[in-house]
This record gives sequence, structure tokens and C-alpha cells, in this order.
Amino acid sequence: MRTTFAVHWHYGVATHSGWFRMMNEDRSLLRIGTTKQGEPYAVAVIADGVGGVGDGSRASDTAMEYVRRWLDVKLPKLLTAQSLRTDLSHSIRQLFQEINEALIRIGKDAGCQMSTTLTLLFLLNETYLLCHIGDCRIYYFHRCRLKQLTKDHSWAAEQVRKRKMSLQQARKHPNRHVLLHCLGTQKELKIEFSSGFYHPNSLFLLCSDGFYDRLPNKGIEHFLKEQEPSQITLQQISDLLLDKALDQRSNDNISVLLLRPLNKSYSMLQRLISRLKNIHYLFPVDWSK
Repeated sequence: MRTTFAVHWHYGVATHSGWFRMMNEDRSLLRIGTTKQGEPYAVAVIADGVGGVGDGSRASDTAMEYVRRWLDVKLPKLLTAQSLRTDLSHSIRQLFQEINEALIRIGKDAGCQMSTTLTLLFLLNETYLLCHIGDCRIYYFHRCRLKQLTKDHSWAAEQVRKRKMSLQQARKHPNRHVLLHCLGTQKELKIEFSSGFYHPNSLFLLCSDGFYDRLPNKGIEHFLKEQEPSQITLQQISDLLLDKALDQRSNDNISVLLLRPLNKSYSMLQRLISRLKNIHYLFPVDWSK
């Protein structure tokens, strides 16, 4: 994906199998659109298939198939609902449950475990909603400060939260990638939901563990600070972040997705232009110039 500009958003995506993996089991997806009222929305999704004892690629592919179907069939109706936040949360929870049941069923038929992490971010009207299970991450970068919005559902992260292990110890522990929660392993899900507000021109970063395993939060923050005054695109920044992880000899799949909402005044201008186009029969204008 090389196009990095849409009417209301800037974005960039980069992925790599890593130095020592033959298969890339990471998957990412970005859907951008507008509601019937002309309000821009975006849905960013990342999944990391769990290999080893199962088919991680098939698991993450299956998750993305269900997400695409939900985006095509369910989301348009939800965007017209009066109680959008409540209905959206319920629908996303149901989506995760459906994916989980499908992976368990496919795994039984294949005779092996089919599991994946899944993290979804929904943006509309300067508010965000995230749904998350596993150890992919969503970061929020604003005013040169980086904030991690998701929790890692891993054994090592749990030890850190219980203060049984330091963050430095967890980063080097051989069991740091062992997951406590993901899709496809058990019927009862522990899904993380979170919501909040975001500022125009701030930045969201979605990534898999192969990326942040080699770049600590402070390192990511410092790099984004350095790029803040530059004019390079988010696609170029995504590529540079991927290169930095590869330079650290990442031994896992790496995926990075960057998304920046444009400022409100720009969005209002675009909607005004759209409305003017609809009345071109009154005031003929050549929009190709």
C-alpha cells in the first residue's frame, strides 16, 4: 500500500516476515469512509496469527475475512443507529466471539490449534473505541508524548503488572511471547474495551509484538519526536520504523500501521467542497483544474 493520503486521513502501512521467519502471519486492514451525515470515520485492524502448534497464517486470514464481512454488512447499519457507541461495542464483541468460534471449529477439523490476536480501532467525531485481545498494541502520539492504549495479554506483561518482574526483565524473558488470551483457544473470551477522545493531527500507531519487542516505548517516542517537524509521509515513517526493527535483528514478524486524523477545519472544507459539487448546476465549475 503506497497511497498515504485520503480526504480526512493520512496513513502508512509496513510489514515484514522478520529475519528468521519464512512466513508472515501478521495481517492488517484499514477501512476509511464517511457516514450519511458526511462525518469521516476510520477502522484500523491488526492481527498476529499464533504459529508453532498451529497455522497462524490461516488463523489471522480467517479473522480478517470476518472483519471485512462485518465492515461491509454490519457497520453501515450501525453508523445510522441512535445509540452508536452501545450498539457498536455490542456488535464488535459479537464479531470477536464469532471469529473465536470459527477458529475453534476450524482447528478441530484440522487437528491443530488455530489462534490469533486481534486488535481493532474505530475513529469517529474525535472519539475512539478499541477492542483488543492478545499482544498487538495501539499507541497514541500527541504533543510529542507516546501513550500505550492497550494492555499486553501475555504472561510476561502480567508478571510486570503484578510487580513480580521488572519491565527490563520481561523484555528479555524467554516466555515473553506466551499469551494468556487470544482468539481460538477457549470459548470464554476476555476482551479489552476502551474509549476516549483524540485530537486532530495526533497519531495512532498499531503494531505487532515483533516491532515493539525490538523498540521500547521511549525509543518509539523519541523517533516520532524527531519526525514531527519533517515533511515526510506516514508511509515513509512506517518504512523507517520497520527498518529500525529489522536493524535490531527482529526474529518475529513485524507490522506497523500509522493513522493520523486531519484537522477539523480541513475536514469541514472538504465537506463544503462536496456540497458545492452537488449544486454545480447552479454555479458551473471545472473541478479538474
